[in-house]
Amino acid sequence: MQADMFNLFTAIGFVNALRSNYYFQRVLDEKSDFCSCEMINHKRKAQPPVQARGRINRAYLYIDQAYSKYSMSKQQRKLMSSWDNQHPIPEKECVRAEQIFKIQGNINQIVTTRCKAQYMPPLLNILVALGGGFKPAIRPRLG
Repeated sequence: MQADMFNLFTAIGFVNALRSNYYFQRVLDEKSDFCSCEMINHKRKAQPPVQARGRINRAYLYIDQAYSKYSMSKQQRKLMSSWDNQHPIPEKECVRAEQIFKIQGNINQIVTTRCKAQYMPPLLNILVALGGGFKPAIRPRLG
């Protein structure tokens, strides 16, 4: 699980060390302890910056799905579901997942599902749902 590339992200070591194993939670009315980094640690609770919450929720949901030994608490699952609805997946995260698949050999079903829902044209969604394939039009070569 720790070496799974879908669970590896760059982080500021100092901030990551202070976060420890604190649960992610909403921390209201607190200021960041880390200058320009918006990470908040308060009373053994951690609140990541807004721009990181989507990646975090998709990583947590993936680990919960992929590894039977990991079990998320109801409170964490509720928070991750909330972040999942609030933070749509950016295209670069879909590209990252494709690159990891090429190296690691497995897919992140959570990310793949979100990418297809957000970036696949509606007509293709209908074709896939009906079990049909999509074949691009073949154009004759001229000359």
